[in-house]
Amino acid sequence: MRTVEEEGSGWSLFWAESGYAQSILCSALGDGEGCVEALRDSLEALPTYAPAILSLGSVEYQLDRRPEGRHLFLSLLCLPEGTEELTEIIDKAGDFLISTGEHADGLELYRGGTELFPDTAVFHQGVSCCAGHLQLYDEALAAAEAALALEPHNQEVVNDLGWSLHQAGRLEDAKAALEQAVAMDPADRLAAGNLSLCSSVLATRAA
Repeated sequence: MRTVEEEGSGWSLFWAESGYAQSILCSALGDGEGCVEALRDSLEALPTYAPAILSLGSVEYQLDRRPEGRHLFLSLLCLPEGTEELTEIIDKAGDFLISTGEHADGLELYRGGTELFPDTAVFHQGVSCCAGHLQLYDEALAAAEAALALEPHNQEVVNDLGWSLHQAGRLEDAKAALEQAVAMDPADRLAAGNLSLCSSVLATRAA
């Protein structure tokens, strides 16, 4: 037999999911105001509903309300550990911040992610990417090495390490890592481009 609290929680989730679904419909119809209102209704019903936090946070950034968006994204780090798809949603928030150039906020989010989930390589990758953009090269390299320790056979991680080594000025080590990344996936144009750039810098210095 379900308790009153469990019944209430079930209804809160129902209304949160309904509001979130309505926001998707409004977005598809080009109704921006309706989308925001539906997302806020979703979070009013269940403030810990992660998909709505992610969506509304993204909207707040897009509307140039950075403090509001930042607050929402960082609140993801305070959700219960058992929250469904929490690591994926945090990473999606981080990806959004990287894509929009909000690297300082992205770094804060990913740092928090590594504290909560130290064995999740993608969070270390996020720290490495954001720190590199902020010219925090030592932190970027340490994070790339942490990601590689967790996923040594991940070609993207190897490429990230190579680029972090390049940024840190360790060009010979960078070239070796990038050659490995290209060998692991010859079709990866990003790794090939990074290797070409690194090789060019080395050649210029040797001339």
